[in-house]
Amino acid sequence: MAVWKLTREGACDAKRNFMFVKVHKAGGTTATCIFQRFGYEHNLTFVLPVIKTDIGWPNLLRQEDFIPSADGTYNVLVDHTVYNRQLLDHLMPPDTVYISILRQPLAQLRSTFNWYHLVDHMNGLNGSKDPVASFLKRPNKFHIPYVKADIRTRVPYTLEKNLMAYDLGFPLGLSDSQSSIDEYIETLTREIDLVLILEHMDESLVLLRRMMCWTLKDILYNVAPKNLNKYERSPMSAALLNQHRQWSNVDYQLYDHFNATLWQKIQREGADFLHEVHHFRNVLNQTTIFCAKAITKVPVYNKTNNNIVGRKVGLNPTAGKLTIPKTAWHEKFDIDPTFCLKLKMEWRDWAYVLKKKHRMPRNISPDIRSAIEWPDTKVLDKSLMRKIFHV
Repeated sequence: MAVWKLTREGACDAKRNFMFVKVHKAGGTTATCIFQRFGYEHNLTFVLPVIKTDIGWPNLLRQEDFIPSADGTYNVLVDHTVYNRQLLDHLMPPDTVYISILRQPLAQLRSTFNWYHLVDHMNGLNGSKDPVASFLKRPNKFHIPYVKADIRTRVPYTLEKNLMAYDLGFPLGLSDSQSSIDEYIETLTREIDLVLILEHMDESLVLLRRMMCWTLKDILYNVAPKNLNKYERSPMSAALLNQHRQWSNVDYQLYDHFNATLWQKIQREGADFLHEVHHFRNVLNQTTIFCAKAITKVPVYNKTNNNIVGRKVGLNPTAGKLTIPKTAWHEKFDIDPTFCLKLKMEWRDWAYVLKKKHRMPRNISPDIRSAIEWPDTKVLDKSLMRKIFHV
């Protein structure tokens, strides 16, 4: 378990080998974009999926799931993969920092229901005013564990029950064994250096900055949530809340433990920690206001009739820059329109850039090259990609 105490930039060397255990529907995409940007800026080598996303998930990762690197070494892994420390120790450097994220389990379940359109796959929930509440009244009626189609690796997984624990490597068949849960949480506490908590994202990121010896600029993010879909959130009765706590028992114990752990670490950071969090939020607010002016929407015209068919992201050349003065926690730094663009980019945009920049072995087989999928960009068009990233 890493121990750190840092308040000022430059007090130690920045850590550049890290693995982010990305948990589904827990704010992981926002954190991933921070990590992707940091890795790009520092020319780090990523473990990148052969397909558009996921490295082996919902199964354990295999060598054929990720793109080989030129020298066989890697610095960063941020895509969805089932956490297995033995496998990861063979892939990542010995000094790798392990990071994850958790979200209040009911909020995570609501987001999962919405994102994966689970109502469409559960007969009897269509038309329900609150499908999550209806599900929790009789979860066993609707819940069917999924199974990977490959008969050689038939690993059951679920989207509705203890999904965060599954992502973190807990065997779902042991969900009724409290001793197994206790041992698992104890092991994770030793192995995972920092678990971010979505409900306390800013505090989590400041802790991350101090642990990793990064700069305040490194942890800035686009305040607008990634992968945001709006959905109804009805108040949940105490009985249904208790039902969910029993249903996703491992997720709740994980969240309660690591939420408490987060605040224990914050207490050890000293009185200036919350002052830094307050300052961080002020910088985020200033950056958001500046970037709203620095990023423009450029019309896209139909070449045949010259009608506007859409808009693409562009840079405002007159925006200038935002200067953040030196403080007790960081040196002076600037925010310019290009940095605003990088903040606005989503994981698909970064995945496109990182795959294009990835250094592969010269003798890589044509089959592997042809299998690699370049995700479609979401925020940036290809011409802006070439201009900013030369890809």
